[in-house]
Amino acid sequence: MHGRIQSIGPPPERHADRVVAEMMRELACKHATLWDEIGLVIYTSSNGTPKAQRKLAERIKHAGAVHTRLWPGKRGRFEIMVYDFTGWDASRNAEIKPGDHIPEKPWICCNVSFVTSKGGGANRIDADSRPILFITHHAMSRVAQRLGMRTSKHMMTAARVIWNGCIDMINGKEKGDAWLNPPPAGWRVPLKLYDGTVAYAILKRHEKRQALIAATVID
Repeated sequence: MHGRIQSIGPPPERHADRVVAEMMRELACKHATLWDEIGLVIYTSSNGTPKAQRKLAERIKHAGAVHTRLWPGKRGRFEIMVYDFTGWDASRNAEIKPGDHIPEKPWICCNVSFVTSKGGGANRIDADSRPILFITHHAMSRVAQRLGMRTSKHMMTAARVIWNGCIDMINGKEKGDAWLNPPPAGWRVPLKLYDGTVAYAILKRHEKRQALIAATVID
């Protein structure tokens, strides 16, 4: 059951914090086993033809990935790009795995992964993954307060919008790694939300990783 804030007007801070924390703990539990499920899908699927590879990409998405993109090939050769969200424990600087303690205010970790098969009968599939964006509990709480979002479903929509804004910004940079060098105040990334509201995410460089952090959201 999705949490709901019962109030008139934008939800107050303590209510927003509570419903955001609930949603993010829910996401951390749900996605802790995501790659176990994706791995099972990959190794139980036929992938020799482009048609079979398209079905594989769809099955990966249905397993819980946010988005997939396929580059098909013949004789089992293909590459699938996977976007997925997982829970993140900032105090440990680590992804939340099955059985891990879930902190009171977890973050969302947005990853890009590439699932690759060289084909040719080798029967070998490799997966390479890295985090691109971390969305803090603070940023999600600001979305709830400033934009009047009240349910966990709304929160996940907001997380996807922040992620899409980040990807649009990265793709708009002329140099491949320019996105990793934001100004001191951070990248100011416009967000177009489902209700037509426009806000801005402030993205800063992660101190320990080649990734960005959505530190806050402003009107």
